[in-house]
Amino acid sequence: MDDVVIVGGGIIGAATAYFLSKEGRKVKVIERDPTYKTASFPLSLGGFRRQFFQKENILLGKFARDFVFQIPELLKTEKNPNPTASMVTNGYLLMFGKDHAEEQYKALENHKACDAGTKNIKGSDLSNYFPYMVNDDIETATFTDNKSEGWIDPFLFHSALKSKAIELGAEFIKGDVKSLSEIKAKTIVSAAGCWTKELLEDIPVEPQKHTVFRVKCPKHIPEMPLCGDLTTGVYWRPEGKEYLAGSPKSVFDADDLEPAWDDFEEYVWPALAKRMPAFEELKLTGGWAGYYDCNRLDNNAVVGKHPKFDNVYLATGFTGRGLMQAPGIGRALTELITTGAYQSIDISNMAVERVLGKEARHEPYVL
Repeated sequence: MDDVVIVGGGIIGAATAYFLSKEGRKVKVIERDPTYKTASFPLSLGGFRRQFFQKENILLGKFARDFVFQIPELLKTEKNPNPTASMVTNGYLLMFGKDHAEEQYKALENHKACDAGTKNIKGSDLSNYFPYMVNDDIETATFTDNKSEGWIDPFLFHSALKSKAIELGAEFIKGDVKSLSEIKAKTIVSAAGCWTKELLEDIPVEPQKHTVFRVKCPKHIPEMPLCGDLTTGVYWRPEGKEYLAGSPKSVFDADDLEPAWDDFEEYVWPALAKRMPAFEELKLTGGWAGYYDCNRLDNNAVVGKHPKFDNVYLATGFTGRGLMQAPGIGRALTELITTGAYQSIDISNMAVERVLGKEARHEPYVL
């Protein structure tokens, strides 16, 4: 019998393997596609932030930033003595119209309670801070300018976590688990992401397809933060000499990961040009689509021990936040498995029981 078996070797599985191995547990990670071709993490924008509504998401975002800053020390190995995740600390800017303003003011109370370090301004002041932005129909905006938010390279981050876990004794193998009953282990962790329902039918987590476009613009603003316009749902950030922009339209039950090209002219370009006149002159240079492991109950993660099993834990339903929450979730699961309780960040509100009882704790700020 194995000690710990993790099903799913993506960013959540790798982070959990790292933290458990650090505690001396013998970990085996089973991943059916080691190329991670359709995994969520490599197809993301790589963002990490603490601008959320729910306190646990704010705190997990704060820990992610601290962890990423320490990657060169924490994740160095004999084979990779200088690990990095190529972090860009341009911050986040979230903009809200009247419909979402009151909700954001409530969220700011949680920001303050969690010492998130965010700044809030009136919409009318937006162009004073970000002169390239148009403040039409923006009621309020929240941003960071203290290097506490930004984005990283998902591949480099995953590779560093996996390599360190292996050096600490974890084993990553290729395999396709059809049922958790196949696994003989003291502890089983399901980190199957989008495909959670194949293993646990009672967990409402399903693949949600999102499209990201790459565009070129004559005006380049390398210092621009990752921007989310909640009036349209479109989000964007610089990427080299170009920009990446995400469509607000998502699709369940998608047949493939072909980008939704029509979304660009229908939703994305008009929204970009409205908020930033410089974006009226755009050239579409590429795009891709990826899955969010979407928790259809409330867009919040499902983490903890499954009450119907003696030895099954799960971490899923991150709805686009898996990359940034992986360090905190890996640490939290390790605490729960090894001590029986959370020691650092209490994420009891993410418990499996909440989902089974359909007790929603909605996280509205999904980009």
